[in-house]
Amino acid sequence: MPFLYKTQGNSQLFYNLASSPYPSPSNRLSSRRNICWTMSCTSQTSFPTLRTVTISYSDLKDRNVDLSMKIEEGFGPNGLGILSVTDVPGFSSLRQNLLHLSPRLASLPEEKKKDLEDPNSRYNYGWSHGKEMLESGKPDLFKGSFYANPVLDVPTTDAYLMHRYPHFCGSNIWPVNSLPELEVAFKALGKLILDVGLMVAYHCDKYATKGMKINENEGLEQILLRSRCHKGRLLYYFPIQR
Repeated sequence: MPFLYKTQGNSQLFYNLASSPYPSPSNRLSSRRNICWTMSCTSQTSFPTLRTVTISYSDLKDRNVDLSMKIEEGFGPNGLGILSVTDVPGFSSLRQNLLHLSPRLASLPEEKKKDLEDPNSRYNYGWSHGKEMLESGKPDLFKGSFYANPVLDVPTTDAYLMHRYPHFCGSNIWPVNSLPELEVAFKALGKLILDVGLMVAYHCDKYATKGMKINENEGLEQILLRSRCHKGRLLYYFPIQR
């Protein structure tokens, strides 16, 4: 999935363009490349800091608004590769609902969490704790992760794809009996993030068409719409034992 997302605060979604199906538009747009700089000053030295490009949800939703300058500022060669979308309706409450479930998930009995593990997907579905290794070679026990596809519980039944790409083509594992509300909250927030990501993708395509021809089914928006292998990750950081 070309977009990676993370959340910060209570009202913003951040989108990072990890990959693109098309190159940058022609140099005739280069004059629009603007960098927003702020100066972070201390008593000894000053450091330039890039400011995240921000787009309001209302502007993003309007397919007639030209956001080319914002897209290039955020995702262009001189940008951070990230956009902040503000005032997304329902985001704060959906985010809060899901995050409040993470400690309850992590506190389930070990046998219940064991039932949520999926070694066949290399622990990329369901519950994962202590499976990632730190640089020291020791397992990372500081956080637990829960992975799921927020759109499709079973993205494919193709045996070859499931064997070749188990970390993307597996099936969701939900704590149906021990924490049934997790599925509802996870899917609600994940679907919203995907929907906003599709809006970002539309404006990326619109920007790219100014410098090159994109066939109807080859744009980023259509690629995401056809994709069946979206993945969300809920993290929980365990309290440090002193």
